[in-house]
Amino acid sequence: MWKRLAFAVMISLGGFSAQAQQEQDPFGGQFGALEIALPPGEATDSAEKMGAALAGLAPQRKGVPDTYVLVASLWNDPVFENEAKEAGAILARHFDAEGRTIVLSAGKGGGARAYPAATPDNFQAAIGKIGRLIDPREDLVVVFITSHGGPDGAVGVQEKGRLQGALRPLNLRQSLQQAGIRSKVVIVSACFSGNFIPPFNDPDTLVLTAAAADKTSFGCEPSRDFTYFGDAMFNHALRGGGSLLSAYDEALGLITKWEGDLHRQWDQMPGAQRASAPEPAPSNPQKNVGDNIMPLVEKAEAYGAEIACAGHLAFALDRARSSRPLKGLPNDDQLQKARAAAETRAAALAGPLQHTQQDVARSIAAMSATIVQIFPGQIETVTAHAAACLAASTSRMTANAG
Repeated sequence: MWKRLAFAVMISLGGFSAQAQQEQDPFGGQFGALEIALPPGEATDSAEKMGAALAGLAPQRKGVPDTYVLVASLWNDPVFENEAKEAGAILARHFDAEGRTIVLSAGKGGGARAYPAATPDNFQAAIGKIGRLIDPREDLVVVFITSHGGPDGAVGVQEKGRLQGALRPLNLRQSLQQAGIRSKVVIVSACFSGNFIPPFNDPDTLVLTAAAADKTSFGCEPSRDFTYFGDAMFNHALRGGGSLLSAYDEALGLITKWEGDLHRQWDQMPGAQRASAPEPAPSNPQKNVGDNIMPLVEKAEAYGAEIACAGHLAFALDRARSSRPLKGLPNDDQLQKARAAAETRAAALAGPLQHTQQDVARSIAAMSATIVQIFPGQIETVTAHAAACLAASTSRMTANAG
C-alpha cells in the first residue's frame, strides 16, 4: 500500500527491442503507450464497443448547461475499474449526464471487458467526440481519472502483459485544448496527483486531486472496491446530493479519519515490522477553483442535487412511517413537507432540461433505491445527508413563506 510507484513507461514484453526497454520515456513526454495487438476477434469487439460508446453520446441542448463526463480507469486492477464504474454512475446522476457519459477501463486483469479499453487512442477519441458535441460557451466537461501515479505527475496506463504508458498533466491539458473544451472539472485519484493543479490553474477549470504533488494516496489494493479518495468523494459524499465542493470538503474529513486509523495501525506494529513498512503520511488532497468555473458548475448540478435530496427525504420518510426513523430526524409530517418541496423544485428545473414529470419521479425513486442499498454500511453518512436536505428544504420554505 505504501510503496511509491517508480513509474517508467517501458515494458519488458517479448518483441520489443532492448533499446526501447532501456529508455525511461520512449514518448518524449507525449501521451502514448507501448502495446501488443489484441487477437482479431477481441480487437473487433473492442473497436465495436468504443464505437457504440461514442455513437451513444447524446447531443447538447441549446440554452441548457449540459455536462459531458469522461471517466477512465487506466490501470488493470479491479479497484480502479469498480471506482470508475461507480464514479461514472454517480457523476452522471449528479450532473444530469445520463447519455452524456463515457466510462473507459483497462479492465480487471482478466475476463471479458465491460467497458471500452482505456487506451490512449480511445481516451483521445472520447475527448474529441465530446469536443465536437458541446457548445463551449455553455457546456461543462468533467474528467475523472483513477490509476497509480508517479512522483513526476505521470498517471500509469497499464494492461498487464499487453500495454503500458503514461498520461501526464500537460498531456491532458493539451488534449482538452485541442478539442476546444473550455469549461471543465478535472478529478484525479492517484498518488502525487497534485501535479495536475499547476497546468490547470486557469479561470475555467476546477481541479480536485487525491493527494498533494509530493504525497501518496491510499487504498489502491486490488481487493478493495474503492481507493480512499474514491470511497470518500463518490461512494459517501457525492451520493448525498450536495454540491461538488461540499462533497469534496466532506470527503477530506473522511480521508483524514481513515488515514489516522491507518497510522494508528502502523504505530501499533512491532518495531521490526514498522522498520520495513514506511510510515503512512497524510495524502493531503488538493483543489484549485478557477475564477469563472463555479457558476456553471452550480447550474449543471442543480437538478441532480434536488433529485438526490428528494430521494434522501423519501427514504427518511419511509423509515419514519415504518417506525424506524433515522436518528435525530423529526416526525413524518415535517419530512413529508420537505420531500414535497424538493420534488417541486426538481420538477421546476426539469422543464428546461426536457425531462417529464415521469422522469423526475423515476429519478427520485432510483435515488431512494440506491440509498436503501448503501444505508447498512453508511448509516451516519445517509442520516447526515438526509438531515442536511431537510434543513435546506425547511429553510427555503420558511423564506418563501416570509
